[in-house]
Amino acid sequence: MKSDNASTSIAALLPTLKQLFEGSGTMVCLYNEADTLVYANTIFYELTALPPGSLPHWRDLIRENHRSNKGLLIETDDIEDWLARAEQRRRSVPHRQFEIDTVDGRWILMSETVIPNVGILGVGVDITRAKHTTTILQHEYQQALVEAETDALTRMGNRRALDRLRRLLTLNGQNRVISALMIDIDWFKPYNDSLGHLQGDECLRTIADVIRSGFRSEEAYPLRIGGEEFLILMVDADLQSATQVARRILRNIRARAIPHPASEVGHVTLSIGVASGTVTDDASISTLLDEADKALYQSKHTGRDQVTLAS
Repeated sequence: MKSDNASTSIAALLPTLKQLFEGSGTMVCLYNEADTLVYANTIFYELTALPPGSLPHWRDLIRENHRSNKGLLIETDDIEDWLARAEQRRRSVPHRQFEIDTVDGRWILMSETVIPNVGILGVGVDITRAKHTTTILQHEYQQALVEAETDALTRMGNRRALDRLRRLLTLNGQNRVISALMIDIDWFKPYNDSLGHLQGDECLRTIADVIRSGFRSEEAYPLRIGGEEFLILMVDADLQSATQVARRILRNIRARAIPHPASEVGHVTLSIGVASGTVTDDASISTLLDEADKALYQSKHTGRDQVTLAS
């Protein structure tokens, strides 16, 4: 009796489904309670690569798409296991929504509704364009994050990048030795005042290049944290290694001999403060940076153009 009622219900639905969906841009299919296809519109047959008018069992449709690598994309090495797991979800709730993709690269947002005494009504909408748009937006968002954490002039990390780096070191760098090199350009305001800001920008770019070429460690992070102030954080580098890097940068900038008409020595020089310590939490990073800053202050106030180590 139940089977007769189901057949009557399906027969009553078919004219309505054909009238509403035969020429639409929406994929529509209806399976009976035995999971045999009883109605599908043109776009369904196009997306599943089945002969128009064929009415297979749902399992056979999936098997054929998997075998031929046409229609719906079924990525599995064990199709029977895939089918068993999919069938458990298929009638687990009255209504469910999920995404499927096709072998030719289209994405379909699928809704399945269980209709009592009838079967499952499936409706699919092509969301390929929306997917592509989302991918582009996600890429642009990630690029914006990168740009927001990059100093536009020197292409080094900025203070936002430093904040992120501090969080990462707190989470993943505990009990590792970190060295900090705080670097400041000597008499940079007079340099700008005498030569102009365009020349000042060029000087900053040159110094950034010198700083980057001064270390070889993959875990060294150069940042521009102020107008003429730079910072290098070196992971797993002790005070001796960091001091060697600082002195190399000092030698290299001297070798460039960038003219500085407002400096006593006639060329651009740097003051550097170096500190080293074991990171245990964010407070220990703050202490490390403070010690490097104090060492920099000592370099500035005891003659400039030198490296000072934190005491």
